[in-house]
Amino acid sequence: MTQINSVNGAEAQNSVLGFQAGEEEEELSTATRRELEALGIPVTEGMTEAQAQQKIQEARLQKQAEGMDQPAVTETELMADVKTLAGTIGVVYSESDDTEEILANIADELEAQIDEAEANPQELSTLMGYFNQLKNLDAIFDEIQTVQNSIYKAMDLAAAKNKQELGLE
Repeated sequence: MTQINSVNGAEAQNSVLGFQAGEEEEELSTATRRELEALGIPVTEGMTEAQAQQKIQEARLQKQAEGMDQPAVTETELMADVKTLAGTIGVVYSESDDTEEILANIADELEAQIDEAEANPQELSTLMGYFNQLKNLDAIFDEIQTVQNSIYKAMDLAAAKNKQELGLE
């Protein structure tokens, strides 16, 4: 019974908006057709403006996600490098620690070791080398996080748009 009411409600809404049941929406605008063609999306017969705009949005999100510069290092490789540096300077970590936690522990330990080594230029030089490695690893970590966050945002936007188009919101 709920489905029947939903269908009747949709027909009533279309009547209020001036649409007749079975009447097709306007043809695609010229701008929309050009944009579909530019994105390599085939224009199909009966495609509505709303459907076309949805396909355009999806294609843009896909291109944005694909077009992002992927970090030169994978998360696994980064974690291996972080653990190597941690072992080198004496930071203890557990297998459940994530990259961010280990990086923070390395930074704390390096800071303490640099404070202790102020009188020893040779040791200070070595520690500064480790500090530079830490900065590089931290920059790579930030880059990976940025790419992942952008992909998640694009996926969330596509999901929200799909829900809206399907009337689930």
